[in-house]
Amino acid sequence: MRRVAAPHRVLAVALLALLGLTACEADADVAVDVEPDGSGEVVVTMTLDAEASAALADLRDAGLALDDLSRAGWSIDPPATGGDGSTVVAGSKAFGTPEQFGEVMADLTGGEGLFRSFELTRTSSFARVDYTVDGVMDPSGGLAALADPDLETTLGGPIEEMAERLGATDGDVDVRLAIALPGEVLAGVDGVIDADDERVVRWSTRLDRSDLVTIAATSSTRQVAPLVLRGVAAVAAVLFVLVLFGQILRILRPERRRRTPSRRVAPVVTGTPTPDEPEDPVSPSMSESPTVVAIDGMGVLYREGDDVHRVLIPFARERGSEVPDAEIWAKSRAVSLGRLTTTDFWRAIGVEGEAAQLDAEYVAMHQLTPGVVRFLRALRDRGVKVACVTNDGTGWSTALRRRHSLEGLIDPWIVSGAVGIRKPDGPIFEVLRRMTGEQPGSILVIDDELDILDEARELGYRTAWFAPDGADEDRRGHSLLRGFGSEAE
Repeated sequence: MRRVAAPHRVLAVALLALLGLTACEADADVAVDVEPDGSGEVVVTMTLDAEASAALADLRDAGLALDDLSRAGWSIDPPATGGDGSTVVAGSKAFGTPEQFGEVMADLTGGEGLFRSFELTRTSSFARVDYTVDGVMDPSGGLAALADPDLETTLGGPIEEMAERLGATDGDVDVRLAIALPGEVLAGVDGVIDADDERVVRWSTRLDRSDLVTIAATSSTRQVAPLVLRGVAAVAAVLFVLVLFGQILRILRPERRRRTPSRRVAPVVTGTPTPDEPEDPVSPSMSESPTVVAIDGMGVLYREGDDVHRVLIPFARERGSEVPDAEIWAKSRAVSLGRLTTTDFWRAIGVEGEAAQLDAEYVAMHQLTPGVVRFLRALRDRGVKVACVTNDGTGWSTALRRRHSLEGLIDPWIVSGAVGIRKPDGPIFEVLRRMTGEQPGSILVIDDELDILDEARELGYRTAWFAPDGADEDRRGHSLLRGFGSEAE
């Protein structure tokens, strides 16, 4: 059984493979796109010429499999080959909060490697939000700085020997970093502002250099709403003063004449009177917009839907579990029904260690779906309540929501491990109705599983199928939501 490398080691392996340990040149581009809510994405793109591309296959055969990156939460695009024989490989990883940005950057080469001490801060004040990125690019260690003892064991010797054997030098590798910040980039940037897009700041270095590259950039966005409200408040204050002044003059000034009250004339009714028709209130089930959006956990709120087979089982295998997949699945189901604690779960599948630490490491492998934080905030700003109905263990669910700072955006949380019921069983939707205080017709259920949506629709709920690659003919009459930047179809 091959043990998967820890995230920062896996990224080091990828860089070594893709930066071209050959007598040719290679480029590594790291692009960061920061969203206004402090979330974003890091994209790493490696470009190799024909000679380096040939060496890549040899390195993968030696055990440097890029597929391992997915186990560390990275999405890897299939290698693309150009007409000149060059190869481009790209990988991306989203971060849901400013705090997670530093963790993703540390994944690239380890906390003390090429990319060090990266931080993103988001500060709100009246009518503006400031974003600051700080960090260091330290190329002084060259290719050797990417290795650690485990990696050298995999390679069969020191990285310097392998590089020398392949004719590679530190000067063959150019590294470029580009960070796109929301709003306007402020003066004092320690970097180069892109001439075509002033939101983007760029830095570059080469692995044969010894000088540190300081990463420092700040941007600012102005919020229109507070300024408008302040203007409205100012106008209201002026009007209040004028009205008050008029009232004072009226009291001080003697009345010239006494007004007689006007005589009210009753309307003339002709024809036969008809009884008043009662108002026809709009039924909650027919309201134009839902008052509650109930979002699923795995596969909607978090990126990976089949979390047991694609995240939990590989995590268990990495830590030495030899229990069959079916048994791990059954034990995880027991956790999601509240019948087994995570302490008992790890012990039952043969994973040694402190449960709290194992829980934290497992939870860290889950990433938010791109755009979901912006979606949740938009609903909150419109006054729409957001609930989460998820099949998960209570401990894992709580750790996830705290890690991604979701507690202020979603309430209530209806977790199968807490209520002892899993979707698609109908009673869990009754818990949703009771906890939100709304009728099913006012609640939109978003899920990535059609069987769950079928059950919810039978109970009177609105439904939307979250399926980025879903076909219209497969949606069974449910609305189709392809992503959190699109409207339901």
